[in-house]
Amino acid sequence: MYLENLKPFLLKSLFQRFFIFCAGSDEDILDRCPRSERIKHAGFGSLVLVPATLGLFSMTYAISTFVSSPWLYILAGITWALIVFIFDRFIISSFRKKSSVFKDITSLTFLSRLVFSIFIGVAVAHPLVLLYFHESIEVNMKEVAQAKMDSIEHVYDFQKQSLQTQNDNINNNLTTLLDTIHLQEGILHDEIKGVVRNDDRTTGKAGEGPTFKYDTAYLNRLYLQLENNKTANNTKKRENLIAIAQIDSARAAKLNRLTFSQDYLEREKALGRLSDSNVIIRVTTWFLILFFILVDILPVTWKGLTQKGPYDEYLNESELLIRNSVQKRVINSDTDLEKYKLTKEKELERHLENIQQSEMREEVDDLEKVQI
Repeated sequence: MYLENLKPFLLKSLFQRFFIFCAGSDEDILDRCPRSERIKHAGFGSLVLVPATLGLFSMTYAISTFVSSPWLYILAGITWALIVFIFDRFIISSFRKKSSVFKDITSLTFLSRLVFSIFIGVAVAHPLVLLYFHESIEVNMKEVAQAKMDSIEHVYDFQKQSLQTQNDNINNNLTTLLDTIHLQEGILHDEIKGVVRNDDRTTGKAGEGPTFKYDTAYLNRLYLQLENNKTANNTKKRENLIAIAQIDSARAAKLNRLTFSQDYLEREKALGRLSDSNVIIRVTTWFLILFFILVDILPVTWKGLTQKGPYDEYLNESELLIRNSVQKRVINSDTDLEKYKLTKEKELERHLENIQQSEMREEVDDLEKVQI
């Protein structure tokens, strides 16, 4: 029963310690602070996790647009999330509070970290914006692809239409000539029968009248012209049909070679086209980008805007003690060095004195020997 009651506390403590680790705070110092300080720094750690989580989904989606392997783009997303986490954790943990909030937010340290956070926010935000407009981007890319195909179809259809028009004109010319032949055949028939026509094209005399030979010769010329036209027209039609087949083949080949990419860059272009054509999409895009940037700068912003707490006092005190200790060691080492130098100088002086005394003794001994 006791262990069952203890489990929620242990789980809560574990999560709190994890968030404190994410904030890069020193637990030894927090142990000396009120409980509110632990909660505050656990909050900083949770804020650090938010951009990293967004970065995971952002990079996973971005890589998935041109890589088909799930393992690869998931691994890329995890790697980018770790990079964002490490950067934000460093920014938070290395920021030192000053005596007032105004000095904090106007310090070069805060502003440099803020600018860096903004860059990270932009890098995280843009793929998420593409993911938000995923369906609209897909539709736009399909419309652009269809427009390209229609443009190719239009060019080849225009060429085919020109050849088809030639064939139609050939048929129309042939029809006109056939109508002329039928009219001349009717006139010749009426001339032979002696029928008087309203258009005065016959003499009204039955049999081979005065115009019989002329009408027969004219009709024969029309027959010959019809045969010649049919031969020429058939040749021209075959040429046009071959050209149409070649056009169809060239069109099919070009359409087969036509490829439509759906990678990250094409999606960026599609989003740009949508933004240019729709004010709502443009405003929404900038709103989302600014929102994700704001989310990424939240950790360093809130740390800069919060009042200096006991943790910061203890941290400054610890760093001051370390600096003083190091300075004392440097001073002591300098003092020991000076003492060592003085000792060596005295030893050198004594050594030189001993040498001089020894030389003087030798000179005295030499003088005594000379006197003897």
